[in-house]
This record gives sequence, structure tokens and C-alpha cells, in this order.
Amino acid sequence: MYSARLPWLLLGTVLLAAGAAERLCAEPRGLFAAGVPTLGGRLVWADEVWLHDWRIQRHSITGHYRLLDPSNRRQTFGSFDTCLAKLNEIKVDQKLPPLPKDVVIVLHGLGAGRSFMKGLSQYLEEHGRLNAVNVGYPSTMEDIDAYAASLDNLVRHLEGVESISFVAHSMGNIVIRRYLFNLERLDPAMRPPVSFKRMVMIAPPNHGAELADRFADSQLVELAAGKPLEQLAPSRGWPELEKQLATPQFEFGVIAGGRGDTVGYFQGIPGDDDGLLSIETMRLDGAADFIQTKGIHQLMPQYKEVRAATLSFLLHGYFTSAQERQPIGAATR
Repeated sequence: MYSARLPWLLLGTVLLAAGAAERLCAEPRGLFAAGVPTLGGRLVWADEVWLHDWRIQRHSITGHYRLLDPSNRRQTFGSFDTCLAKLNEIKVDQKLPPLPKDVVIVLHGLGAGRSFMKGLSQYLEEHGRLNAVNVGYPSTMEDIDAYAASLDNLVRHLEGVESISFVAHSMGNIVIRRYLFNLERLDPAMRPPVSFKRMVMIAPPNHGAELADRFADSQLVELAAGKPLEQLAPSRGWPELEKQLATPQFEFGVIAGGRGDTVGYFQGIPGDDDGLLSIETMRLDGAADFIQTKGIHQLMPQYKEVRAATLSFLLHGYFTSAQERQPIGAATR
């Protein structure tokens, strides 16, 4: 029988070991050299500016910034303004082209990094000629509001971009919904000058994560997953967090995994589930389309069916065909 405890404990062990390694390798201010390769920033760094895979990242513990080139080599280090000035200098020297008018922001989930979404991003680029911006954030180090703030900074620095779509896996969807909530409360003049086109939610915990309640008292899992574990727990932080999440006011669709039966992978979750979330908790009223492709939560972005459905929705607004759309709730009216 499939056990949800094993992957969570393995995740905890891996994150603890990797986190310790990255903290040991973190460079003290002033003790660095341009061109030195880094560990990629999966655990403690948040992307806050993106330009053709050049990235300005913020350290989630110290708050300082670094500029990485597309090969993950550090080019400068210090304040945000220092890194931005260096990037602007490089943009001129290397004659970097303007950003495209339309991009797709791709966001990973809890415990992952942007490398986990690289295959899906490449698929969108190669098969749909879309411009993917694969974003990384330290998903176990801060809270969802901090991740949303980093996303806001990144969007505001996408110079020349006019239209944005989103693709997110798991908790990445909650980060985007939090970002949209914050945006809706700003005066229109304070919002970035972009429009939002479509969003694909892959295995989203749209009504919290049932297993987060189960593991919220585990010190090992809590240490590995950080504050988001409590925020996603229905009996703990979720009721308050849910009040601060927006339903996208543009086309969005939901892709669920699971077994396609009434039992699912994990006996402790009612009905069908993907090993971490019930199918019902992924649904969100207003979705223009819903599809269940089957599969395990952690692997969903890797499946060919998921990638094909994602591309179809971004291009056409449906996962398989207009006739087979399965809208949810408000979208049916």
C-alpha cells in the first residue's frame, strides 16, 4: 500500500542536508569573485528580476542580493540597486534583446526548485513557441506572502512584457493567487502595466492540503517544509490564508492527478487522491476547464499528458477540445 509518510520523510532528509550545505557555502558579504559558479539558489534564493535567464536573486535569510548569469555564475553581489545597475550595464554591453511582449511564468511547488519545472518550460517553448520564464523561490524558508512579494517584484521588472500567463505546480498556485489578491487591492495606477491571459493549475491545493494537518506536529517535517506547512493545514493556518487568495479573473484551468477511482493512493484522504491531495481540494469555482490525467502529485509536471494539456490550454483555453471542456462552478453559468 502506498504510504505518504515515506516521501515526506525522505523530502525532509534531503532538504535538511541540502540546506545545510548551501548555508555553509553561502558567501559572506565582500568575500566573492565574479564568475564563480553557485549551487543555483534552490533553497535560500528568490528570483526577483529575470532577463533572458540572467537573474537577480534575494537571499531569504540575510536579505542581500546577487546577480547570476544564465550559467548560474555570480557576476556581482550586494544591494538590489548594485545588482540592477550591473545587469543594466551588461544589457547594453552584450546587446541583450528586448523581452517578448507575451511570456508564461512557470512556478514550482513546495520543496522543489526551478530545475523541476525545466522540462515543462522547455516543452512549452519547443512545441508551442511560448516564452517561458521559469521562476525559483525558497519554498521552505519563508511564508507564502513573501513568495508573492518576490513574484510581484519580478513581474514589475519584466520590461516590455505586455501579457502574462501562468503555469504552476502545487503550492506555486497558492503563491500566484496570493499575488493576485495583493494586486487587486492596489490602486490601478500602482499595478504593473501588464494584462493576464491564462493560467494552468497543476495539482493545486486550492482548499488546503489534508496531509498538512497530519504532519503539522512532526518537527522533522515542519523543519523541512517550513511555515507553508502550517499555512496549508486546513485546521491551522489555511482558514486565514484562504481569505487572502484571489480567484483569477482571467481564464484558468485545473489539472488533477490521482488514480481515477474512489480510493486514491492514500487511505487517509477521502475519495480519490494523488498521494498528497484529494481531487476535490484541487477544484476551484470559475475554472474554464478541468481534467484528470491520473498520476502522483510530486510527478505531475513530468507527465507527457500534463505537458500536452498545459500547452493546449495556454494556446486555446481548453485541455483537449472545446467540446470536451469541463468548467467548474461559476464557469458553467
